[in-house]
Amino acid sequence: MAFDGITTYHLIGELDHTLKDGRIRKIYQPEKDEIRLLINCGAGNVTLLLSVNANNPRAALTEKKKSNPETPPSFCMVLRKHILNGTIINVRQHQSDRVLILDITSKNEFNEQEIKSLIVEIMGRNSNIILTHAPQSPEAAPVIIDSLKKVGSSSSRYRQILPGLMYKTPPEKDRLNYFTCNTPEAFTSFIKMHHHQILSRSFVQGFLGISPNIAREICYRAGVDSELQPDDLGKKQLDYLSNAFFEIQHEIVSGPNPTLYYFNHRIQDFSTVSLHHLNDLESHPQGNVSEMLEAFYYLKDKKNRFTAKSANLKHHLSAFYKKNGKKLQNLRHDLQKSQKAEKSKRYGDLVTANIYQIKKGMKAVEVPDFNDPELKPVCIPLKVNETPAQNAQRYYKKYNKAKRAQIQLAGQIKTTEEQVYYLESLLNALEQCTELNELDEIRHEVAHSEFGKRQKMKEKEKKPLASKPLHFVSSEGFHIYVGKNNYQNDTISTKLGIDEDCWLHVKDIPGSHVLVVADGRFITEDTLLEAGSLAAWFSQAKNSQNVPVDYVEYKYVKKPKKAKPGMVIFTNQNTMYVTPKRDKVDALTQITDD
Repeated sequence: MAFDGITTYHLIGELDHTLKDGRIRKIYQPEKDEIRLLINCGAGNVTLLLSVNANNPRAALTEKKKSNPETPPSFCMVLRKHILNGTIINVRQHQSDRVLILDITSKNEFNEQEIKSLIVEIMGRNSNIILTHAPQSPEAAPVIIDSLKKVGSSSSRYRQILPGLMYKTPPEKDRLNYFTCNTPEAFTSFIKMHHHQILSRSFVQGFLGISPNIAREICYRAGVDSELQPDDLGKKQLDYLSNAFFEIQHEIVSGPNPTLYYFNHRIQDFSTVSLHHLNDLESHPQGNVSEMLEAFYYLKDKKNRFTAKSANLKHHLSAFYKKNGKKLQNLRHDLQKSQKAEKSKRYGDLVTANIYQIKKGMKAVEVPDFNDPELKPVCIPLKVNETPAQNAQRYYKKYNKAKRAQIQLAGQIKTTEEQVYYLESLLNALEQCTELNELDEIRHEVAHSEFGKRQKMKEKEKKPLASKPLHFVSSEGFHIYVGKNNYQNDTISTKLGIDEDCWLHVKDIPGSHVLVVADGRFITEDTLLEAGSLAAWFSQAKNSQNVPVDYVEYKYVKKPKKAKPGMVIFTNQNTMYVTPKRDKVDALTQITDD
């Protein structure tokens, strides 16, 4: 569901109650499209998140923390200059649209009180955060001080968002304030104006801030098809539609009912109004609007940002993977060709054996093949400008060259196979990791590998802070650790375990190292199967069936000297076969280590 005007209406009620008379103590900009305000209010310190990310724009109170850049961006500095230590005197909404306005009183450089407005427009890719001076009179428009995104005349002819210009509200396109349509006569007039549109579209395009979900809910409660036009409805159906419209409006005004809707344990939608037409989904009521928005957006936004930040590295590694894969294919083809060298030796032997009947200038000679029991004749091509001895020598040289090539190719193939496997492990680690410090570890590893970009590095380059492996608890209480990148795999394989523990890894496939901590107990078959499912799930074979997983006592796992990160050798292993499934992984208890 989109962050619509109804969600904004309920959020503003919550924020006004919590933030009014609160003082802005700190202002951060951890992302280029995200502002965080630390506000001291009656309940203590709270953090207000204002995000204008094109995919996940929103505003909400949050308890999640983010690291901040060492140098604050320019818009963050402007906000600190104008509203830091300011007091929030009002939180309001522009009509029923997705526009949230914080009115803030603060002192200027002359120590005089001024009112400024922080306007948050939550409108998809056009979302923006704008700081304005308060208007001098009710009729006047506020003046823009600065904005997170600048909009010039080349981007919009309707309104420009630049410092010093008058602020214009987003275009309304003849849409009405949803809350002003509060009488049957007003609703009838609205229906007449939109009689040529289907019902769901008329509500979305006729009212500010109404989402398709709310439009479908009105039609569902009225018992009419949302794809019909008003002209297709009888008087009784129009009455039902009117009743449903005002029923939902009454629920909105009465207060929020923040709810998350799940399918197969995955969040699918959210709403602050009960959506009866989603009765096939599992509904989970939430404590407040911010809690609902945080649950819906946090992981989604985190994943999108992580994908964007890892895209260049993934492209870099994929290019090397493709290049080395092609190289390996060519080397194997050359090896296959060189293995046909016995034919050249046979031709050389036959030319030598029949040298007495071969004359210089002959293009070919047909001689009996003494390697064939039936002595079938074989035709041997010759060069006309060479003597018989030279022709024989040419075939022997070709044979010897091919034999030397086989030795060289075998070594190159082994090296290239190791490189391809290592690149696969790096790409798999990129798929598994979810935290920025894990991404920094992969970047650091790549930079110090043969696939790193040859750039001048600082003499004392800092290694990123060590991230922690995933931590699960089996159904029988055994602790299981799963590495998500090669540095974590090294930690698991060289530091975390003792001799009696069990180490697991998918067979001959890049994937996570898994450790089951025995803790003085006998590791049962059920726990081994659960650990095997984790090893298979966090590998390149996660979508396969009957995945082979090697398991071995920890004491048999060794890391060779000068081996690449994540590379180990082991002996005395056994192999199990498991089919990885998400529900098996989700069923295990996961512990978040601080």
